[in-house]
Amino acid sequence: MAKRKSALIDTSVIYCGDNLEHLDRMPDGCIDLIYIDPPFNSNRNYEVFWGETKEKRAFEDRHESTQAYIEYMRPRCVELARVLKKTGSFYYHCDDHASHYVKVMLDQILGEVNFLNEIIWKRTGARSDAKGWNQVHDSLFVYGGGGATTWNPQFEEYSDHYIDTKYTHDDGDGRKYRLDNMTSPNPRPNMMYEWKGHQSPEKGWRYSKDTMARLDAEGRIWYPSDKSKRPQLKRYLEEMSGVPMGSVWTDISPLNSQAQERLGYPTQKPLALLERIINASSNKGDIVLDAFCGCGTAVVAAQQRGRQWVGIDVSPTACRVMAKRLRDVCGLKEGTQAWLAGQGFIVEGLPWSEEKLRKLPPFEFENWAVIALGGIPNKTQVGDMGIDGRIFPAGTAPEKRGKDTGHLDFMDDWYPVQVKQKDKAGRPDIDSFEAMMTRNDRKKGFFVSFDYSSDAMTEIGAFFRKCGRVIIPLTVKEILDEQIAHKLA
Repeated sequence: MAKRKSALIDTSVIYCGDNLEHLDRMPDGCIDLIYIDPPFNSNRNYEVFWGETKEKRAFEDRHESTQAYIEYMRPRCVELARVLKKTGSFYYHCDDHASHYVKVMLDQILGEVNFLNEIIWKRTGARSDAKGWNQVHDSLFVYGGGGATTWNPQFEEYSDHYIDTKYTHDDGDGRKYRLDNMTSPNPRPNMMYEWKGHQSPEKGWRYSKDTMARLDAEGRIWYPSDKSKRPQLKRYLEEMSGVPMGSVWTDISPLNSQAQERLGYPTQKPLALLERIINASSNKGDIVLDAFCGCGTAVVAAQQRGRQWVGIDVSPTACRVMAKRLRDVCGLKEGTQAWLAGQGFIVEGLPWSEEKLRKLPPFEFENWAVIALGGIPNKTQVGDMGIDGRIFPAGTAPEKRGKDTGHLDFMDDWYPVQVKQKDKAGRPDIDSFEAMMTRNDRKKGFFVSFDYSSDAMTEIGAFFRKCGRVIIPLTVKEILDEQIAHKLA
């Protein structure tokens, strides 16, 4: 049975902002499981949110950059350690750029004695690297909170070779089994007895007479024809959990360009990776925290596995993408009313004012506007040909194409979105958008700005009269006031 909602902390909440500020407001020992995957350059420009294929690490002085990274992460890890329960687990996901420094820092903060594992995840296939060994793995450092850490063993399937060589017996009904020793590994005088003509082993039997009788009645004991040999226990393949999972994970594939769950976020991790962590180190109803949420894989996995969750990210674009993912993938409703009823989630701290939106980096602003309209932002900052995003009418479905680029390519039924972060979009802005619509044979398009000049509005009307193509001008205020539904129809 799932636990009730926490009395200590609000859950099903995405906080937009610096995680240090939000962590400072949380009480001690309120989180069951923490997972973070912070970008190596923690102060990187989030304008490249949709444009990267990998994190950029162009630093003039490698050591100085690493030192700055550790200095940035240390106070955050101190706060994360504080909010972790004694029975909780802390997972820090990193790669080779700073992993050794991270381990020393975490030993200092959480304690060397609380270090549990280093997990190696093979995140990519072998590449051609003429300068040395291919770097194909990430590290996940796992620490406990100092008490009896929650642990649910995970298993992987037996290999075909293992099954063929170990499970060589069959009852005749198709159920494969292997034979297991029934003698005690240690001296047990009270287990020294004869069983069906078989003398007691030197150290005694593994099971009592009552248990032996039960196993015999269930047909679980194999008897040799020679009484000088020992009976053995039948262990059926169908009853075995599999091979206990080790610390090297090679069975979870990274997200390639064709992956269905891929969103285009540069460091997006597979859902299966977070599901394994959540299954192993938490129980239903427990609280999972990801303080560097990105596109929200950890919170989605937590929601789907019946856990409570809290997400934090500094990027408004990331928070909106995360919210859309929770709505689309998990079927959750966004809003205070649904959240209070225990059926939804809320996003706090988004720059829901014209003043704050004016201060966003341009690409962040473009993403905010496109996502607010229910569209999909363009993934590149250059070569977009005047298209900042696309809106797909109800009933159309995207297809995955572009083997080499990894970008989404779609069915032909879509509307372009152009965004200008300026006080008033002018006629030249509209002229460029009209040229794009004509070039792409679009019958309808959406333009977003804070306001429009009279020349721009006149040109929009003339464009429709001339060629029947419709441009819908939207202001930021209309989007904030949610007065756009009739214009999006």
